[in-house]
Amino acid sequence: MSTEASSKTPSIAYLNPDGVARAWILISAISTPYLLWLLFRLQKFGWLVSFAVFVLTPFLVNYFLINDPNASLLFWAVTLIDCVVFLFLLKNSYKTWREPDFKNTQGSDFR
Repeated sequence: MSTEASSKTPSIAYLNPDGVARAWILISAISTPYLLWLLFRLQKFGWLVSFAVFVLTPFLVNYFLINDPNASLLFWAVTLIDCVVFLFLLKNSYKTWREPDFKNTQGSDFR
């Protein structure tokens, strides 16, 4: 008889899904302001506007306007998908950006 150990061993996400969710929320809470600061510093205002439209607006609409729990859950999923698509597009496009103008200025953070 053969058994597969990976299917019998519980993962960390199975043992503590609430902790995994809280860890992702903590990572997002730390990385999002840094990402927005970098986009502002690089003067990528189109990306900042698209973040506001595709990520921030659905979040605020869901938080303030939707009262039905099922609709709210569906809207959270849409917001999450929008955020993932935004980050995917940002990841694939930043390699084509030219170097910023401020890299040679005194006190520049660009390395």
